[in-house]
Amino acid sequence: MDTCARCGHVLGVGRFCTNCGAPVAPPPGEDWRSGTAERPAVRPPAGPPTGRPSGPPVDVPTTSAPRVPVTPPPAAAVPPPGARYPLFADEVAEGGAYAAAPTPSHLAPHGGHPGGAPVPHSGTHQHRQPRRWVPWVAGFAAMALVAALGAWLLLSGNDDGGSVAQDRPTEPTRSRSASDTPSTSPTPSASDSPSASPKPGKPEDVARLATAQVPATAPPNEDTSGNLVRYEARNMLDGVATTCWRMPGDGTGDTLTFELDEPTTLREVGLINGYAKTATDAQGRPLDWYHGNRRILTVEWSFDDGTTVQQSLRDTRDLQTVRVDAGATRTVRLRLVSVSPQGTGRAARDYTAVSDVALVGTPG
Repeated sequence: MDTCARCGHVLGVGRFCTNCGAPVAPPPGEDWRSGTAERPAVRPPAGPPTGRPSGPPVDVPTTSAPRVPVTPPPAAAVPPPGARYPLFADEVAEGGAYAAAPTPSHLAPHGGHPGGAPVPHSGTHQHRQPRRWVPWVAGFAAMALVAALGAWLLLSGNDDGGSVAQDRPTEPTRSRSASDTPSTSPTPSASDSPSASPKPGKPEDVARLATAQVPATAPPNEDTSGNLVRYEARNMLDGVATTCWRMPGDGTGDTLTFELDEPTTLREVGLINGYAKTATDAQGRPLDWYHGNRRILTVEWSFDDGTTVQQSLRDTRDLQTVRVDAGATRTVRLRLVSVSPQGTGRAARDYTAVSDVALVGTPG
């Protein structure tokens, strides 16, 4: 049997219809080897007794019971299945359509097809697959919208910038045409002054970037705490008053040379005219190195344009400066015009010292 007796659906290899669930009748001529119907049990004949009888043999009459055929129990009534979704086994091999499940006879409407024949489909019915392309299309549409908006903003911004750039050259023309009319407060434009001088920068101390050349340098020694102290020329350019350059003896007439990092218009120069440092000895007594060493009393500054400025110095540990009105210079020379004698007491030392130098101006 190739089709179901109830719904007419093509049968598979199982014992039930995959469409309506009805049991499939066994094929005719089913033999005892493949049939599943219940049969009477076969009892083996009684064998001889295992033990030897103790008496003479006794004849026992045997009667055979009549065989009663065994009737198999009736098959349970299978309720008709309800509506269900189509299975892959329901597919029709040739077309891509599925056969519709027939309406059970007890649920068939009046005037339906007799005999439970399957109701033909009005058309092909396919599984409704989820539309996976919809999110992709939506994503591409959003990207296209963003790109279009960005392009519009970019192009509109360039147009605005171009219109402003085109308007700018016309402004001097309007100002020149308006100059024909007398005006009490004319506003000169940048094009009317071809040689506009740049605004000068703020003056700064450029001594930190300079280098110094000196006639001599005193050897290093130890302070009262046992620390090694050096008296190199760069100590005049570090901005620290308690360090110094010093040379042995009287430095009157010697010249110190400072090379700037770049040409600079100097407006102020100055120095600390001695070793502006104090200390205490092992007994806790103070040592005044400023008055113990020689102090510079008068100096002369000279610059590249030939300008010279003399400066008289007071007896103080503070920085003393003087105004300068010279052109741009790269080299500054400091000549020691007069130097004091060495001091007296425990701090007396025969050295000429300078603690710090200031060179204030505008580079460039």
